[in-house]
Amino acid sequence: MVDELAQITESLTAALLRDLGDEVDLIFRYGSFLQGNTHAYSDLDISYVPVHESTHHSITVTVGDRLCDLYPIRWSTLASMARFENVSSTVLLNYEIVYQRAPASAARLTQLADQLRIRLESAARPQMVREAQAYFQGIGYPYYLLRRQAAVGHQLACIQQAQSIVDIVVHTLAMVNQQVVDTRKLDQVLALPVLPADFAATLARVTYTAEPAELLTACEKLLDTTHALLLAAQRRLPEHGVTYAAAFGAGYPELKGDLQHLLLACERRDGFSLKRVLVSLYHELALAMANAETGIRYTPFNSLADYEQDFVARGFPALLPYAEAQDFAELHAQCLAFDAHLQTFLLDRGVNLYAFATLEELQQHLALPVQEGL
Repeated sequence: MVDELAQITESLTAALLRDLGDEVDLIFRYGSFLQGNTHAYSDLDISYVPVHESTHHSITVTVGDRLCDLYPIRWSTLASMARFENVSSTVLLNYEIVYQRAPASAARLTQLADQLRIRLESAARPQMVREAQAYFQGIGYPYYLLRRQAAVGHQLACIQQAQSIVDIVVHTLAMVNQQVVDTRKLDQVLALPVLPADFAATLARVTYTAEPAELLTACEKLLDTTHALLLAAQRRLPEHGVTYAAAFGAGYPELKGDLQHLLLACERRDGFSLKRVLVSLYHELALAMANAETGIRYTPFNSLADYEQDFVARGFPALLPYAEAQDFAELHAQCLAFDAHLQTFLLDRGVNLYAFATLEELQQHLALPVQEGL
């Protein structure tokens, strides 16, 4: 068996190099035969790294009943594995090079493997929680398709989208646990240290249910519990010593810009633009205030409900009621009052407004010679 696999590998390698020559950076083996955990239907896992992203050549055959597929894994794909964004990241931790165009090619692959290992260290915990949250957000479209097909009772399509959801969830869990596992193997997934509530039972429902409505319900529970796990992980990692000045930075000019665009929308009676800018104002302000007061850095993973602030209790005028009523005149007046209170609120907390009345003041701030007559 071992001799036959070696001969198959040599034959495929020779054919690929004959066809592509110097277009091949590396050829390497990985998978069950290398790890020693084969089964009766194990295929020969062997890939090459092309020099150019556009190369698509592959050799896909069966020898006896064994699949042998020599296909390209591009440098960009390997880089995504190094970032732990790819379900096949295990490849980087256990491989064997069978051909290299130059030593630099092998060194590049080693560097990518080292980058992945860095992400598994405790110091990378905050980064990996954020990246797991970002990866989890890719679940939206499969969930949308599942809802559509469940509504019409299309069984096979629902099973397809449910599996897409499971694939994203289990890789998200590998990321947040900082453990590279084969997410196709249930025992490895269930052995992860931190899992969502009732995960095994919920996953079993998704696995063994074929009825569309029940499948949708099970997937929604899987999403809810995974979201709760990620949110809890985020809240356990506050940054310490965050001040209002650090959280806001040079943020006031941007907040001022939102308020000015709100004034413009009021003057133009432009309800379409108004809500977009109002949400931007509340989002940016609440985000910075939450960071200053809790140390938590919220991201696009989060809903505004996660970091919402009670602005009225802090003395800010309520803007949303006037926007809902399309009372443009009163909203215009309240925006001016909001800006005045915002300036006082930030100054009282040591935030630099970076607001200059004249060009001369700006030049002094920038430590530039004052230019007269401009």
